[in-house]
Amino acid sequence: MSDSTNGNSGFIVVSPFMRVLNHSFAGITESRRIAVRINKQTMDVDYEPTNLWFKRAASTVLFGITIATFLYRRKRLQQVGGLVSLTGASRPVMSGIAWTTGIAAVLNSRPITPEASE
Repeated sequence: MSDSTNGNSGFIVVSPFMRVLNHSFAGITESRRIAVRINKQTMDVDYEPTNLWFKRAASTVLFGITIATFLYRRKRLQQVGGLVSLTGASRPVMSGIAWTTGIAAVLNSRPITPEASE
């Protein structure tokens, strides 16, 4: 697919989906701005400021997944009377998901620090 089909000949354009992801997880990447378009010849980059609404929404979703995973894991253990051997693979998998999303949520909820190049 040619760049001229979307009216941006000579530019690399960051997809809207990737920009939303970058905005959402800006705390993890500690990025104060997001690349929107890059000139292929000069490699000049056009930026937009990080959208804090997406960042905060992503942090909330990650914390929600963490809590839901711990609650599901607890419910699963109650269903089998606390016998860990009967929970199968769900217990360690749920623990991994919970800790990973929890850590990502903590990292993402940090304030964005100024970049050294600015």
